[in-house]
Amino acid sequence: MCLGDGEDVTLAPAFAGSRDVGRADADWIAGSLLVDVKATKDPGKLPARDIYQLAGYALLDYPDTHRLDRLGWYHARTGSLSAWDIGDFFALLGAREPLRTLRSRAAELLAR
Repeated sequence: MCLGDGEDVTLAPAFAGSRDVGRADADWIAGSLLVDVKATKDPGKLPARDIYQLAGYALLDYPDTHRLDRLGWYHARTGSLSAWDIGDFFALLGAREPLRTLRSRAAELLAR
């Protein structure tokens, strides 16, 4: 499947760490953009659980198989997309370590 600009799209992508959390999968990956779909009335006020869900998906890609460089939400009611550079996204959440370190730590914690 392709977007209009030719980017590959993977629907319901699973991650190396998906098995560690009960088979989690995301909504789609377009090129290197991981997208979660939300149908909230106010896309500017996503609950914290939705924000951490998206972060969790990115962390579950332990070996960086999908080569993600952006994360975002598609707002179904408004037909809009909000996306951030993956490093900026984690920095906004207070992360001070590189993504590979965060993924490694997540893998260690979830393996217990």
